Amino acid sequence: MRYYSYNEYDPDHPDGGYVVTKSEEEIVKEYHSFWYGEMCEKFGKDHVDATYAVEDCIQDWIIVHWAWEVKQDE
Repeated sequence: MRYYSYNEYDPDHPDGGYVVTKSEEEIVKEYHSFWYGEMCEKFGKDHVDATYAVEDCIQDWIIVHWAWEVKQDE
């Protein structure tokens, strides 16, 4: 399982924000439905189903959040 971190801005936090870490599973659970709907609206369901995979969703999430991969202790 891969994990990704990103900076979350919070004006009430003493440092102005904090780092959030999510697993691939969490990303898919929280983001895939939104991502899939937007992709279908833009490209059409048939094209999305034939062309894109869950990994594309994760990669888009990484870009949107300016995230980086982190190593987790197993």
